[in-house]
Amino acid sequence: MNKTLYTFIFILSIGLSSVFGQNKEYTIDTMSMSPGYTNDIFYSMSNGEVANVPRAGWDIAFYTNTMSAGIIINEGNGVELYSYPKGDTTAWANIDTVGLSTWTPLYNSPEYWEDGAFNRNATGHPDYGWGIYNMVTHSVIGDSIYIIKDEAGIYKKLWIVKKVSVENMYHIRYADIDGTNEMEKQIDAKLFLSKNFIYFSLSTGAEVDREPNTEWDILFTKYIDLTETMSGEMTEYLVTGATSNVNHRANKYYPVPEDFEGWGSKPLDSLKNTIGYNWKSFDMSTFQWIVEDSTVFFVKSGEGDIYKLVFTYWQGASTGVFAINKKLVSIVGVGELNETGGTLSVYPNPASKMLNIKTNYDESFIGNVVITDISGRQVYGSSFVKESSINVGELTQGIYFVTIYNDSYKHTQKLIIK
Repeated sequence: MNKTLYTFIFILSIGLSSVFGQNKEYTIDTMSMSPGYTNDIFYSMSNGEVANVPRAGWDIAFYTNTMSAGIIINEGNGVELYSYPKGDTTAWANIDTVGLSTWTPLYNSPEYWEDGAFNRNATGHPDYGWGIYNMVTHSVIGDSIYIIKDEAGIYKKLWIVKKVSVENMYHIRYADIDGTNEMEKQIDAKLFLSKNFIYFSLSTGAEVDREPNTEWDILFTKYIDLTETMSGEMTEYLVTGATSNVNHRANKYYPVPEDFEGWGSKPLDSLKNTIGYNWKSFDMSTFQWIVEDSTVFFVKSGEGDIYKLVFTYWQGASTGVFAINKKLVSIVGVGELNETGGTLSVYPNPASKMLNIKTNYDESFIGNVVITDISGRQVYGSSFVKESSINVGELTQGIYFVTIYNDSYKHTQKLIIK
């Protein structure tokens, strides 16, 4: 397939008149991870950039789910992890790092958030890599020592002593290689249950609150993924790209035309790196980044809506600037009317001419139906009995809300007019 080379000037001066820019349903977002890609961007498909935070300031992070033992490292900021090969926790006082340069580093899984670098030697329940699950106490007891190079480049020895699952509390122990500056810390994951991870800095000995509470779908970041070498072999390499939020889904289509919107042609994938990094490449002849013009992603937001995502520009490490086009292509189609059952169907959705509204509530639903725009202005209203068809052909393109209500019930659902 042909590739389209974008320049920053092109995006600013011509991009708005591109094929995507002509369609008012598309939103063009330009963001920056800062020079050198030093920042992480937490992004919501519905609300845009949620947080833009430095990647520095933490070394390890603990999955906050009570029944999880997942622990990751900040590989995007130079942290390295090695399982100590010369002994178990009984060797804590006598660490020997001779031959460290030949040891195999451990990386976070590029596919699963919960499979962190500390979990890569896991053999399956009850072995979680860094420790063994106790069937009686339901805690995970650390049985391994690690050598970690923190983000400052200092090597330390580290022992995840245990996770007391009933308290959602991690106990860790770390020191310089020679045993000096030894610290013991308790990491209380209960304090961060609204987030995926609780982050921790070995240099400051403190938790770091960096992940937003608000809903986000994609993290633009640096991480280790498998890449293909010149000889065709696959190897771990530090890349810059996009990872999906925990339990969020996406899929990729290539090669497809720009107007492709068949997101349901295959299942949405919950892998962390479904979007990934290899929708772009570096042209050695021009020393510029190019973005494939025939790659389309579909992302299911936290609200359940489906968005089309197309990368249009990647400037590189000099600025960290990149641009995307996104478009809402499908919204949640069925919602609850009340606790006892009954559903509201609004179809087709998106709609352009006739809109059908129907409820299968057990009793005849007699009430009213109104349509409002995103500012709350009513653009349609009438009585409603069980089902109705409405001509929406005169409404302008955009997002609206359909509400049916009577004295007992009220239900609102999003509608897109195209």
